[in-house]
Amino acid sequence: SGQKAIPWMLDATIILQILWTSLATSSYYVLFAVAFALVLKVTGLFNFAQAAIMTIAFYTAHVAVQWMKWPAWIAFILMMVATLISSWALERIGSEALRRRGVTPMFVFVFTFLVSEFVAYLAMLVFGTWPQTIFPTIFWPVTLVGGIAISSWDMPAIAATVALLAALLVIMRFTRIGQFMVGVADNAGLAELYGINKRQVFVTTLLIAGVFVGVGMFLYGTRAQVLPQTSVSLMLFAVAATIIGGIGNVTGAAGRAVILPI
Repeated sequence: SGQKAIPWMLDATIILQILWTSLATSSYYVLFAVAFALVLKVTGLFNFAQAAIMTIAFYTAHVAVQWMKWPAWIAFILMMVATLISSWALERIGSEALRRRGVTPMFVFVFTFLVSEFVAYLAMLVFGTWPQTIFPTIFWPVTLVGGIAISSWDMPAIAATVALLAALLVIMRFTRIGQFMVGVADNAGLAELYGINKRQVFVTTLLIAGVFVGVGMFLYGTRAQVLPQTSVSLMLFAVAATIIGGIGNVTGAAGRAVILPI
């Protein structure tokens, strides 16, 4: 019986390792899915331009670390500034202008998709088609805990994801802007009658989503190699998680983003 227990223990260790690795890896998937689902919930639009923001975020950090040789914390701050500026610009200059013209949601979706493809094309021209990373290496020191290999990337990634999700929960439930976002998501026209500035709510939503996207892309770029088209693929995953989790259900999108990579 002792000889039979050894293979079972090995199998259990392998399964636990797969589950842990999948959980850690799902951290950035959760952030992407929540960002997309939140924007969809509040604005009612499939905003594919978030893929463009993801591309901008990654290559900003890449240039800061690999080209300029700046410390990681400076690269992170610079990346977040670029991400928030891009989020603001795409909402105010792009989506808001289209809404004022009364275009259909499908037209807005096509516009955001074209923006993402255009930014990916520019990235391809500047950085080429070779895979890139933020740091020179994506291999992290590993510690064995009960036979499970836990890298030094895993815990900070999970902690950052949990912290952002907790912050979003606090914003949505206990702050004025969160209540405004819920009101606009439920009925934008009625919310405006009550004095809520819909335009400001949309901008705030895109900025919050930009924070999620920026952190998610920083985590991804320090764990995996990135191509100019990678952000589009990641956004497709976020769309799938949002649809499966239930359109308008941010929590459902986050839950499906954890399960799908397993």
